[in-house]
Amino acid sequence: MSKMVTLMMVIKNYYPYFFLPLILLYLLFNIFDGNNGLLSHSRLNAEIANLEAKVKNIKSSNSLHEVKISILQKHDKNTDLVDEQIRNVLGYGKNNEFVIFFDN
Repeated sequence: MSKMVTLMMVIKNYYPYFFLPLILLYLLFNIFDGNNGLLSHSRLNAEIANLEAKVKNIKSSNSLHEVKISILQKHDKNTDLVDEQIRNVLGYGKNNEFVIFFDN
């Protein structure tokens, strides 16, 4: 029985030395690689920059389409855009010509 008591006393004395490094290891891991850690923060910043670039590209494409729509809505018969859209979208062409489509 005395061996059990001495073992309990030794465990009680060395208890902080066992769990303190585990707690510190856990905290250090979460500081660097946790959900809100430093590495996660840098990954999120890179993803934000990537998505902002995509939004910028979509906005520029959207403004180009808005210009095309406004030109087509004016019913101006002198523009080449109407002819281009008729050929691209509907696939029309004259009898004596070839229509070649280029992907943008």
